[in-house]
Amino acid sequence: MRQAPVMRPMCESDYPKLTVLWSAAGSLQLRDTDTPEALARFLYRNPASSFVACAGTRLVGGVLAGHDGWRGYLYHLAVKPDYREKGLGARLVNAAVEAIANEGIPKIHSLVKRDNLIAQQFWEACGFSLRDDVLVYSR
Repeated sequence: MRQAPVMRPMCESDYPKLTVLWSAAGSLQLRDTDTPEALARFLYRNPASSFVACAGTRLVGGVLAGHDGWRGYLYHLAVKPDYREKGLGARLVNAAVEAIANEGIPKIHSLVKRDNLIAQQFWEACGFSLRDDVLVYSR
């Protein structure tokens, strides 16, 4: 029988298991900038808003979340396939949203690839709305 996942704050030592989870998610694209040092910097700036879900010693879900003092952002949400469609992703999102809101940040964004229809449906089910009034430019 599978253990029920328990959520806790994300920590730097989760990095190796997170990269395995993110790579297995299929829809997340890890980049050269997704390093242990980058995660450490992000968690230092946002110590209370990123979460992982563990079933025993297995990391089965996670969300990297934080804010810049103006807007909140949710990144790299992933749940192991055998733990999907049981509400774990929504629990992770809700925990991150609540943590960011508790820091006085009312507006939260999630970036979703245009061709990822499953993610689009998930975010809408979590109460997020699609915006068509902005374009994102990256460098």
